[in-house]
Amino acid sequence: MRTDSGDHDLVAARGEALFCVLISREHPTRGFLFDIPRHLGEKKRSVDYFVEVLESGDLLSYFFVQVKTTRRGYTRDGRRLKVRVSRSDIERLASYPAPAYVVGIDEVAERGYIVSVGSGTGGAFSSICTDYPLIPEILATLRDEVEAYWRSKDRSVFRSELADPRWREE
Repeated sequence: MRTDSGDHDLVAARGEALFCVLISREHPTRGFLFDIPRHLGEKKRSVDYFVEVLESGDLLSYFFVQVKTTRRGYTRDGRRLKVRVSRSDIERLASYPAPAYVVGIDEVAERGYIVSVGSGTGGAFSSICTDYPLIPEILATLRDEVEAYWRSKDRSVFRSELADPRWREE
């Protein structure tokens, strides 16, 4: 007999597996953009994955990801996926000296959405915008901005095209 926590663990594991598939899909004209994400272990707080950009020449470009999976669906207007991330997780992600993102996975529809986390990101949130689905076009944008960050001489500020402008305190 499966318990509620057993179901929760299964949904979370499926979400992480879906993230690995979606982020590592091949772009139609640029090929594979990212290496297979490396899971950092259950004991690593706030960060689930280390993801390396492929073919950055002599540059090592990478970013960190926290994956949140839900079966709760979308907000009434259908423009936001209902996933919850705590203030402490946002603060820890924003403190990494590297680009960091949250990925929301709609486990039922097997879709994922990505948003950046930076120093200007607010506190906890209970939904994520669906403006940046994990499709080849957005993956190319992600790759380019991560590589640009690592090529920059001034890494003190990270500006992302994949920011959720409506994150709000809750």
